[in-house]
Amino acid sequence: MARYSREYLILLGAHFFFFLNFSELILLPKYFLSLGLSPSGIGLLMGAFSLSVLASLPVAGYLSEKIPRRGLFMTGTILMALPSALYIPFSGLMPTLFLLRILQGIGFSAAFGIIGAMVVEGRALQDRKLMLGILTVVGIATHALGPALGEFLIGSWGYPALFSSATAFGLVAVLLSFLMPSRVTGGWSGMTGMNPVSLLGASSAIMGTVFGSVIIFLPPYLMTRGVTDSSPFFISFVIGSVMVWTVLYRRIRALPERISWMVSSLLLVFLPLCLPWADRGLPLIGLSLLFGVGYGFLYPTVNASMIEANPDHQGIANSLFVWSFNVGMLIASVGFGFLCESIGYGTAFRAVAFSGFILFMVMGAGGRKEES
Repeated sequence: MARYSREYLILLGAHFFFFLNFSELILLPKYFLSLGLSPSGIGLLMGAFSLSVLASLPVAGYLSEKIPRRGLFMTGTILMALPSALYIPFSGLMPTLFLLRILQGIGFSAAFGIIGAMVVEGRALQDRKLMLGILTVVGIATHALGPALGEFLIGSWGYPALFSSATAFGLVAVLLSFLMPSRVTGGWSGMTGMNPVSLLGASSAIMGTVFGSVIIFLPPYLMTRGVTDSSPFFISFVIGSVMVWTVLYRRIRALPERISWMVSSLLLVFLPLCLPWADRGLPLIGLSLLFGVGYGFLYPTVNASMIEANPDHQGIANSLFVWSFNVGMLIASVGFGFLCESIGYGTAFRAVAFSGFILFMVMGAGGRKEES
């Protein structure tokens, strides 16, 4: 692993700044709300991003098997960074706002859709889950730093400062991508031997639904409850995710994977289930911490399992995992907006909790299948 250490650190650095760009834009629903948009309008704009990701990820996976992945990652960082600077100039033009979200969805697919394959490339099987876990923690860390910094910038200088910061972070990721190795992949060999692993794909989609509903709609929900600062949720969520791959890692490894998966799935349920009665203070922090633990374990575990099932198509397998996850994100972006308008935020969050129970059952079945 020694000869990969510098390469791995560069990948982590580029991933970190790419996701700082992305995570500051988690506050876009607040910006759209300030423009006077309804929850359904916010959901449609956020859903345009997910729909763009779904359409472009298969292309990204295909290209990742044909061309150097560095160029693909670099293109993605550019398409995330430059549109970030245009939300203020085009704030009154809905078609342009949709176009910006679509372009960033393509950029997200090109960069994030193949970064997992770049990380596991050339690594021993037993190292992959840990390496993907660290990658996930680095990305999740930005979900605390980005929104917290964004809230400060908005409060101090307004939304123009938020978008300028996001653009700057994206450009740093572009510069770091020049330092990545320009290694040519093994070449396109067709889909022979490709294992879609439908169980893992379904698990990824359900996980995306739970995660997306909470991440996208928790900040505007808190605003309706008189809580303008959503950063405690994001910070606690990140701390929980970091704990999985630091202080809890040895204990988790000692458990049967079936048990770890099922417990982690349940931890995702508690936050949306209890949120209407715990929207601030220590209850919100505690639930956010558990939410982070569950997500921090499940995301890299399912991702690694998908890649390990397709050793000859790692780029496509990683894209398939991210694609499935973003199916769930799309359901959350569009569906939750309309759902909360129909039945209210509280009932809508409880409906998301029900989908978490489905995730619990799917993951349990996956564990039993793997053990057998």
